[in-house]
Amino acid sequence: MNFDAAWLMDLLDSPPGADEMTDKLTACGFLVELREEGDGGEIWDVEVTTNRPDAMNHRGLAREAALAAGATLKPFEFELDESDEPSSDLATVEIDDPTMCTRFCARVIRGVAAASSPEWMQRRLANSGVRPISAIVDVTNYVLLEFGQPLHAYDLAKVGGARLIARRAVAGESLVTLDGETRKLEPGMPVIADAYDVVGLAGIMGGADSEIGDDTVDVLLEAANFDALSIRRAARKLGMHTEASHRFERGADPELPPLAIDYAAALIAEFTGGTVCAGRIDVRPRPWEPHELTTTASKLSSFMGLEIPLARLVEIANGLDLNPRTDGDTIICSVPSYRVDLEREADLIEEFVRHVGFDAIPARLPVLATAPGRRNPNWELVDRARSAAVNVGLAEIMTWSFIDPDSDAAVESLPMCPGQAVQLDNPLASTQATMRRSLLPGLLSAVRDNLNQGERTVAVFEQGRVFWFADGAPAEGERLAVALVGSRLGRDRAVDFADLKGVVDAIADELGYPNHRWRRGGGPWLDEAQAAVIETDDGKTIGSAGLVDHSMAKKWDIKTPVYVAELDLAAAAEEIPLPSFVELPRTPAVTADMTVEHPTDLSYADLHTVARELAGDLVEAIDLQTRYTGKGLPSGAVRSTLRLTYRAADRSLTQDEVNDQQEALREGLSRRLGVTFA
Repeated sequence: MNFDAAWLMDLLDSPPGADEMTDKLTACGFLVELREEGDGGEIWDVEVTTNRPDAMNHRGLAREAALAAGATLKPFEFELDESDEPSSDLATVEIDDPTMCTRFCARVIRGVAAASSPEWMQRRLANSGVRPISAIVDVTNYVLLEFGQPLHAYDLAKVGGARLIARRAVAGESLVTLDGETRKLEPGMPVIADAYDVVGLAGIMGGADSEIGDDTVDVLLEAANFDALSIRRAARKLGMHTEASHRFERGADPELPPLAIDYAAALIAEFTGGTVCAGRIDVRPRPWEPHELTTTASKLSSFMGLEIPLARLVEIANGLDLNPRTDGDTIICSVPSYRVDLEREADLIEEFVRHVGFDAIPARLPVLATAPGRRNPNWELVDRARSAAVNVGLAEIMTWSFIDPDSDAAVESLPMCPGQAVQLDNPLASTQATMRRSLLPGLLSAVRDNLNQGERTVAVFEQGRVFWFADGAPAEGERLAVALVGSRLGRDRAVDFADLKGVVDAIADELGYPNHRWRRGGGPWLDEAQAAVIETDDGKTIGSAGLVDHSMAKKWDIKTPVYVAELDLAAAAEEIPLPSFVELPRTPAVTADMTVEHPTDLSYADLHTVARELAGDLVEAIDLQTRYTGKGLPSGAVRSTLRLTYRAADRSLTQDEVNDQQEALREGLSRRLGVTFA
């Protein structure tokens, strides 16, 4: 905010030099950001914080400067000559909504002539960033810049019924403002109206139809106080920011309108040759109520870390017009009407700290009682889960914990979707109104975005929390979710269910999951033909995995097959036992493949279990190589190729021994499961 330095200094008795003054202002919280040459002196760009509207004018900043620099603020004096004709006979003022307008003052100046403001006023206006226009308009701007009270001058002949009403706009009203723009008003916006129509945006800008012109003879001058919130809302909706709205939005002095309008009327009469009519019209439905704030010297001294005499606090309070009185160690201050920022004891303490000086505060750290930190028990589990996923070649992603209600409803069919959804009272957006009960919706959104960016292979995981209602209260749990799309990791064919199972089993083994089995299921969210629920031996569900059903993939606009899995980390072991050493084999292994033709109703898990039981001690491992369905096979049949690894600890196996074991296994599988062999 620009200030005319010469004007500011002229308001003080015995001011210091400009260098010292700018340093003192900066030290007490009013940063002088820039000093440059203006017309007849310097222009200071001062940062005035939004909570200090009382300092957004020259006299308010001079009050702070006087206390900071040890100067004295000159008393304000002026003379106002009035005619015998009462203002109330020429105009009337009404307040229709006291919540919007707490005070409305008006004066009439008759017989004005078109004139320019004096050179000294034009210079001060220009240095403050305001363009001089005419004597009457310049006076309203000048009083605003000196006291912080916005005013507006109307051509009395253009005010319908010589009547001003502070009210709310109604539907269908509009106004052409002084900048020539037509503003469509929303119901409830604060306006000033005459007997027939709207003539101004209250606290923002006047209307063009009643503006002062060269032919103006009688002036109706307005000075009012408006509700800060009403002005702020209207200005933002209309996209307007004016010198008046800048003050009113932050809180103008409710006791200032009478002084400001009297001073402005005296200047207008002086510059234009007009006559100020007798009496001030002053409508005040809500009188300002003063209040007091209290603190103690001992409390302030303890807060700052140095001894502050009570006499120094009284000196500062007097300089700020707080009218202090003391009671022992206590200082009681009366808050003036222009200090809208002083509401609590903490605000009063801040005033004393600013003027005692931040440099006076000793630069030493306080002694604080501390306790050693405690690691969250979940952190170790989370770290292990992330490491396990990275170790199988997956990249980590992070998504929002909030999802849209439709996506949440879609996961209700999942085996691990617990309880009821947690709805947010104040969501950031309608698409983030529900706390997630599964990681899969966010995971699918990330997969879709990667595919849309041209990625053809996606192998990702997310570790995070899910939320639900349990026993009427919110609950949460740690999960790990996996998604595979595109070519198999390190190979040239598309991923399939077996790849997903291998990834999930590797993660489960590294996390120390209990003995578990894969059971067909997971629909309708997952494709019935390629989906499984992962359960412990006692039947507890700890995860699900499979191919995302076509309808679900379509909901997320994904056209490529996506394999996903989600694990409940609560089932992981609390501690992973140290691995035990196993001596490396001294004899070679022999591998042999076996292609089993069986119904699709027979799961690979069941096939593997029975094969493991029948294989005998010489079989070291059984791995699935391929699964084939399609041309050449009857409907509902599948061929699974198993690779068996044979090894004896004490000798090298012969081919005949392996062949005999293979034949025995075929007979056993045929007898137990009714399968055939290709």
